[in-house]
Amino acid sequence: MARFLAGAPGLRLEDHPEVYPPSDDTFLILEAIRRPKGSVLEVGTGSGIIAAACARTAEWVVATDQNPHAVRLARQNIARNGLEAEVVAADLFDGISGRFDMVVFNPPYLPTSPEDVTGDRWLDLSVNGGPDGLGPARRFLAGVEAHLSPGGRALTLVSSLSAGRLRAPGGLSLRPVGSRKLPFETLTVLEARRVGGRPTGGRAP
Repeated sequence: MARFLAGAPGLRLEDHPEVYPPSDDTFLILEAIRRPKGSVLEVGTGSGIIAAACARTAEWVVATDQNPHAVRLARQNIARNGLEAEVVAADLFDGISGRFDMVVFNPPYLPTSPEDVTGDRWLDLSVNGGPDGLGPARRFLAGVEAHLSPGGRALTLVSSLSAGRLRAPGGLSLRPVGSRKLPFETLTVLEARRVGGRPTGGRAP
């Protein structure tokens, strides 16, 4: 059954047992996105809530996910709200060409050991951040510059539970643009932008 979410006013969404549901991290990213214009790429779209929110104001939205259940659910949720976005089955940027004004990724960020794996492939994939919780976010930052238009920005998220710090590759700057303190962690949205001139790395706080 479709439901309305307090963190995403005006959007009706359905869930799927093998797709990560909209949560505090999702809503924090939605706050940072504001009202995007131009073109938007969301990787790891999950339920499609972020892509749907972007499609309300952006001219062109593309979303990817390697979970086939997520791809179907995102397409359904976007259509259910009378919105348009292209949703494709892909791991991060695989097969995606072109540059976008905004690129968004709400990554799996929980530090995960082999003992933490449940055996449910798709749910494990949605929360498994690797040994320090930063593996997926590092992959995102390593590839996002090639998909950013001039003046474009990328958004991702980290948790205080992570065992290290996220560092931007050369050519990108990185800064916090929003945070939320929860009972057991603090979530922070990071914005990456191209740096003019010589490549420069940034570091998250």
